[in-house]
Amino acid sequence: MDVVGQNDQQCSHAGCGLDKWDSPEHRGEVPLRVFLSSPPRYHELMATVVHPRVEPWEFEALQENAGWCMDIELIAGEAVLVPPIGGAASSAQGELYAALHRWQEDTADGGLVLQDVFVALPDGSRPAPDISYWRAERRPPVARGAIQSIPDLVIEVLSPSTRANDLGVKREVYMSSGVRELWLADPDAHTITRVRPGNIPDEVLGDGTVLRTELLDGFALELARVFPAI
Repeated sequence: MDVVGQNDQQCSHAGCGLDKWDSPEHRGEVPLRVFLSSPPRYHELMATVVHPRVEPWEFEALQENAGWCMDIELIAGEAVLVPPIGGAASSAQGELYAALHRWQEDTADGGLVLQDVFVALPDGSRPAPDISYWRAERRPPVARGAIQSIPDLVIEVLSPSTRANDLGVKREVYMSSGVRELWLADPDAHTITRVRPGNIPDEVLGDGTVLRTELLDGFALELARVFPAI
């Protein structure tokens, strides 16, 4: 099954330079095309494979050639496939995105909220957070390619295929890069964990609680809206 970007009809991996992984110097590593054409239930093997190592300039060249629609992130030097997240995670992401927009309309906030857009981090990582937010005074220009500004807020919604990375290396990368706050939404547990840099303990919010943050003045969201009862 070929996994491409959001614009499936326009994206193509042909000619992206993936043949480099067949060269002698890269032989023995897992080629990127393993993740692009892989058998069903491939995500069950993701924890056991070695992701190919890619330099930031190589990753950006691959994405540029594919119209920045390849479902692959560069995390701590490794190219990682980002498969579809599933219905529950998609629903939670949509509710969180809508809540941020309602708050912006209610408060006339001039910040920027984006979904699934690549951002350039200082260590060379190029993740595409489920949701990113920049305050008005730090609002970056939106152009082709990765946004060259660290978000103030990042939201990642956990799914079976992304959980390990979201809770592990991506969390570490976000916190070390200057992201002021990270929300980890877990549709299975019906929780949202607020993560902040330094020695601030995580705040885990569950059913019946209201999500608030000092970062968004006046923002309040009942978790029941994010994780409705089935």
